[in-house]
Amino acid sequence: MESLEDQNKKSFLKLEKVAPSVYESLQDLKRTGWVNRGVENPESVKEHTEALVALAEEFYQFLTEEETDGLVDMLEVHDWPETIHGDEVILELDPNNRKALKDAKFENEKKVLATICEDLPNGDEIMALWLRFENSDDPSAVFGRQLDKYQAVEKALEYEQTQGIALFDEFLRFSINFIHHPVLLKRIEELKLKWGG
Repeated sequence: MESLEDQNKKSFLKLEKVAPSVYESLQDLKRTGWVNRGVENPESVKEHTEALVALAEEFYQFLTEEETDGLVDMLEVHDWPETIHGDEVILELDPNNRKALKDAKFENEKKVLATICEDLPNGDEIMALWLRFENSDDPSAVFGRQLDKYQAVEKALEYEQTQGIALFDEFLRFSINFIHHPVLLKRIEELKLKWGG
């Protein structure tokens, strides 16, 4: 089985070569959740993506082959639409309202990604990866979406400890509704101990 690190090396070079302007845009785009809460020098969307890939590599040994299949590729492209659409945050927890908001966001982002992919030689592949991440219930996509939520909790603790802004409890209470993988739940318990809550 190919290691996640090897998958990452191949994927990152391939996708960065194909669409360097996407990566430049994502580097300039700061994550909305942190900006709205007054975090100084918040992470960019590109830095968020790189953090997700690093976490995937860290957790790799605890995941099944099905959970790592295509994981890095999906993580790399999952936020590409934000280069045009922006980093829209949906905090609604009511299932009916949340579904309507998520559906609208999905359609908008799909249109944006179709525009980005239009002139790319592997545009169909990129769109397929994005759709898999967004819609699929295969183990890798499910883990990837949960990892996306987990990373925000981890980052919230970092910002709370370094900048004194109360963030961890808020992000934990929201994200825990969407995180079920035992590896991530175990790590959340470790974060709680660091937080002291």
